[in-house]
Amino acid sequence: MKNVSVLRMVAIASAMVAAALLGTGPASADSITYTGPAPYTYSEFVGCEGFVEMGRDDAQNPYARGSFSLGTSTRGTVCKGWLERRESPNSPFVRISAVHTVSDVTGWYWDGIPYEARVCVGDLLYSNSYSCIGSW
Repeated sequence: MKNVSVLRMVAIASAMVAAALLGTGPASADSITYTGPAPYTYSEFVGCEGFVEMGRDDAQNPYARGSFSLGTSTRGTVCKGWLERRESPNSPFVRISAVHTVSDVTGWYWDGIPYEARVCVGDLLYSNSYSCIGSW
């Protein structure tokens, strides 16, 4: 095997391990147990709805995912929903899931202290046509 191929494989494996350890990507649904909706995370905008769901893995680590009831907004455009997370109370929220356009749930994302997760929903008719309420 060429040295470049070995280095590429090592780099890819390292990135995958880092993503798993740092919670940057969704966790396997098989390893997370749903524990209920997160309080005070319901968001609604022009008929597009969503909230954060809570879960725990076998080691009782907290996870969050977005749950959406999407369709057509009251303005006649497609509803969209996504999950955001921030690393601390002083950092900005960043989108961590794909943008969903049908009623669906996102993957599970690690949500231990100091992380916070929230859902955003809206029709994006204008750049500010969405709502993100509460976090867990």
